[in-house]
Amino acid sequence: MNSLAGSLLREVRLFSGLSVESLESILGLGAVRTLGANTVFIERGEASSVLYCLLSGRVKIYRLDPGGEERVLDILGPGDHLGELALLGDSVRKASAVTLEETRVFVLSRRAFLPILSKHPQIAFNLDNSLTWSALEADLGAGAGHGYRAWAQLRQSGLPLILLIGGTTGTGKSTVAAELGLRLDIGRTLSTDILREVMRLLIPERLTPELHASTFEAWKVLPRAQEGGDMDNRSLIEGYRAQAAKVAVAIDGVIERSIKENSSTIIEGIHLSPAYHLGLPKSAAMVVPLLLTIPTREVLEQHFIRRGHQAPSRGTSRYIDNFENIWRLQDHFIAEAERLAVPVVPNLHVDHSVSRVMEIITDALIKRFAQEPLVRP
Repeated sequence: MNSLAGSLLREVRLFSGLSVESLESILGLGAVRTLGANTVFIERGEASSVLYCLLSGRVKIYRLDPGGEERVLDILGPGDHLGELALLGDSVRKASAVTLEETRVFVLSRRAFLPILSKHPQIAFNLDNSLTWSALEADLGAGAGHGYRAWAQLRQSGLPLILLIGGTTGTGKSTVAAELGLRLDIGRTLSTDILREVMRLLIPERLTPELHASTFEAWKVLPRAQEGGDMDNRSLIEGYRAQAAKVAVAIDGVIERSIKENSSTIIEGIHLSPAYHLGLPKSAAMVVPLLLTIPTREVLEQHFIRRGHQAPSRGTSRYIDNFENIWRLQDHFIAEAERLAVPVVPNLHVDHSVSRVMEIITDALIKRFAQEPLVRP
């Protein structure tokens, strides 16, 4: 077996999951060719029944519109393949292909491919995903194809999706989390406020007074405040961090259980600062943090006023009285999110926010699985 070609053939997505012995037999049924730069090796409309697998180099897939203008459909590189439809009986090429640099390809005819397909069902699975991806790209653009592939890889990886939605009081975290749970079919959705309430029942106030205060009033129980110190931005953040550190113990437990059970989970709450995700085991889960915000003071204040009319039992006056502290916490979260490159989603319309969060998750999946083959677990 040609060791160089064989090692590169293992990287071709169509052959993902096959043994070395299988790759050796497949290599013997085709041919390795080297194409010079700027070589047009596929012409749209021509009859052909050949599959090309890219071992090295780059290839541009394109069409010419009626006016002769070139429309680039995709740029392919090592591991990609083209000509799948020709293998399934469609012998007319739908687009043209030209090398952008010297390119090495593995060429396989339809006659040679069909026995391989019957012998190795994994190739049929890989081909099905590839054709779905290609169809999405043709209809909706390359972004849709890459997104489909990334979500498929998440499902096949067995990794749970852990979505962390942070944000200060009144930013609509629970509403967005509920909508995302329905859209993603994730039944486990938890609020850090609920986790805090459970911890309050278990831990007496005399032991952890910061846990029993409101998040934006936790500074009042710190030693500095007890000694008569005034509240400033530093003490506000210190109070928040003191409470968030306690609640983090319960959040960690939920995430650990989700990973152990391979169960996707959505967690929302003010205790999920943009920095929280840094200590999580990224290799054992697909962790996606984000921050929901209300971009203007007026909109956030009106939210609390409406909440007071709709649900008087929630003690809205307390939020109004502490509005400046709540707004300062949001400023702190935004600065931290920008520093750590955590996505910030202004939540002025739930549907728009949910769509934006879906885009953020998809982008994170594409980045996570960019170099990983699409293989059934």
